[in-house]
Amino acid sequence: MVLDFCVELSRRMIMSGANVERVNLAVDRVLSTYELNDSSIFILPTYVSVSAKDQSGYSSVRQAEVPAGGINLTRLMSLNRLSYTVKEQHPSPDRLGALLEKASDTKDYSDFVVLLGQICAMSCLSLLFGGGLREIICVAAVTVLAHYLLVLLAIPGVDKILTNALLMWIATTVVFLLAAAGITDKQPVVIVTALMLVIPGIPLTNAVRSILCGNELSGGMQTMRVTVETMALATGIFLSMVMFSSEDLLNNPVGGTITNPFILILLAFGTSFFLGVVFRILPRDLWLAGLGGAITRIVLLILTPLCARPVYATVAAFVASIYAELLGKLQKKPSTYYTYPAIIPLIPGDLFFYTLIGINQKNSEMVRTNGFDCALTLVSMSVGFALSFAIAHYVRKAKNK
Repeated sequence: MVLDFCVELSRRMIMSGANVERVNLAVDRVLSTYELNDSSIFILPTYVSVSAKDQSGYSSVRQAEVPAGGINLTRLMSLNRLSYTVKEQHPSPDRLGALLEKASDTKDYSDFVVLLGQICAMSCLSLLFGGGLREIICVAAVTVLAHYLLVLLAIPGVDKILTNALLMWIATTVVFLLAAAGITDKQPVVIVTALMLVIPGIPLTNAVRSILCGNELSGGMQTMRVTVETMALATGIFLSMVMFSSEDLLNNPVGGTITNPFILILLAFGTSFFLGVVFRILPRDLWLAGLGGAITRIVLLILTPLCARPVYATVAAFVASIYAELLGKLQKKPSTYYTYPAIIPLIPGDLFFYTLIGINQKNSEMVRTNGFDCALTLVSMSVGFALSFAIAHYVRKAKNK
């Protein structure tokens, strides 16, 4: 019964956006509470297996598949807190199922509020990428289209890879049509902003982080899965570029129009604040989510002119992660609750887009430069997370001693 609880807890945490390390800690906490020995916890993004031996020497194993989910940080917080509750209260095993259902039943935003949060967040991003009022209108239209298209494709359970390709093909095609109608002349800004809505930057960063933290198998499989999903997004954009003339995409580069640091910080705050709604963060904590994005932007503004990309990306990710760890400790919440909104300014959607343009225009130098910088940014972010995680891990270990 305890193993059944551990497997289901793992499944729901992963489906809510937890990284492997967080799930491992929660399950290990429960197993130690019921004095189950010789435990083995094997967690992948799509599979969970937990085995253990009780005091009488009887061993058992439970395993289950993990279906696709979305980021719901309030539910993740509740499920993670449940593992601490089990450790503190030591409830009888037959009560664990009811406790799990109660922890999973969290308050959620309505679909309209989530959509409004997406529109506001993407509007802030479009301004950061160099757009204006016309681009905000286009971004809002594409965001609404993408939102309901994802809902529609989820009904028959269309594969995520096919969904990504179809979504970005339709979104990019709509952007080109809006440009043809004269509504916008900055297609790259609108396309990159739309891409940021669905690009799996957070799962990919978590995958690299898992590898750096010693979970090579899980991290490697998650990296392959997210890479394929990202390539599906690229395929959709590329197909639309082939259909329409993309020769003028370099005439309106992404970013660079806003130089006032206070406005940049404010837009970063707004992006993370409204994405906090999309990530289902509690209303009272949204300003802290926005503050995390603002702090990351401040670090980038200070360090970008002073050092190379690997350095400022690593330091910014480290600062964002430490911010999340400290807040999580103070408020007794998982650090992930604040990490995800804080790292949004670091996700290199523009570099990914220009890599695709380079492929489309057969510009090997453009592909090499932007593709390398994109990969380097993701690795540097993961290194920053790994350093923060290592410090937090050893601090917890020292306190337990």
